[in-house]
Amino acid sequence: MKRIIIIFFTLIVIGTTVNGFSANTELNGALGTSYASDPSKYGFDLSLRYSWLLDPYFVTGIESGFVWVRWDRKIGVKQEGTVFVDVKADTNAYIVPMMFNAQVRLPNLKDKLYVTPFITIGLGYSFMILHYSQPDFTDSNTGKSYTADSITKLFSGLSWELFFGASLKPAADSKVDFYAEAGYRSLPLKSGDLELDMSGLVIRLGVRYPL
Repeated sequence: MKRIIIIFFTLIVIGTTVNGFSANTELNGALGTSYASDPSKYGFDLSLRYSWLLDPYFVTGIESGFVWVRWDRKIGVKQEGTVFVDVKADTNAYIVPMMFNAQVRLPNLKDKLYVTPFITIGLGYSFMILHYSQPDFTDSNTGKSYTADSITKLFSGLSWELFFGASLKPAADSKVDFYAEAGYRSLPLKSGDLELDMSGLVIRLGVRYPL
């Protein structure tokens, strides 16, 4: 817990310091999908980022969001009338990453590529609520009975991310930029001795608006 407090305090101090030196800020919002290694599943990915523009090339920001990954596992067979149906246990993972980001933009390539490429790196801490549930049933194959079960655990751990992307302004007088980004996010999360690796590919489409 002390490590978590130190990390968040450091991010707040950095963000406050940067804000003091830069008056230009922007808000980023993106939707997409992300892959989680251990369940081998894709999930929903939402990102919100508040950024400070140091100059046309360098940007810093604080990012958070929401990741939802759902998967199931067959645990038996149940007879319903004359039909046998699979009984499955459901697992839902709800992840909240909290990152401090640094971004490098290349606006000088816009004339040649018609878009502005950028690279983003981030470091922070993430939390995950994992909820597992299974129904009350009797396995038709083995005759063994199972009682309903529901387990909820809190996971957490250090995180980092690396993205490559490009932004496009639809018109010269428009304040809005649309962008696409793809990259890798490292999410090795622990709850006691149990560890789940939710790391993987992230693909998102977003919009950027100056404040």
